[in-house]
Amino acid sequence: MFTVGALWNWGVAGLITALALFELEGIAWFLNEVPKSFLWLYFSMGAVAVFGLGYYWVGRDVQRNRAIIKMGVVGKTMVFALILPAWQTGEVTALTAAAATVDLVFTILFIDVLMKNPA
Repeated sequence: MFTVGALWNWGVAGLITALALFELEGIAWFLNEVPKSFLWLYFSMGAVAVFGLGYYWVGRDVQRNRAIIKMGVVGKTMVFALILPAWQTGEVTALTAAAATVDLVFTILFIDVLMKNPA
């Protein structure tokens, strides 16, 4: 599951970064307005990719990397909590909200792993 989580993060980060760099119209799949600066987007996608690396490490040794699972719970919950109101106000598209919902599902799965594998 954590390897799938890593692939999910890397896929999202790679796709959105590539769209911003090479196919600006594609950003409209995720954002309703093209921003003037993409610095925030590049930084955010870098963080998403780094979290993906953490999930990859967790997949290799769950017990040793419990703290990364906890960070994932916080991070993915935060993504959902920030994206949902942004979708409701029209800042982001339904596709972005759907992707955030996938993160919420991962949050639930990560919590389940923590509960089933106490320290």
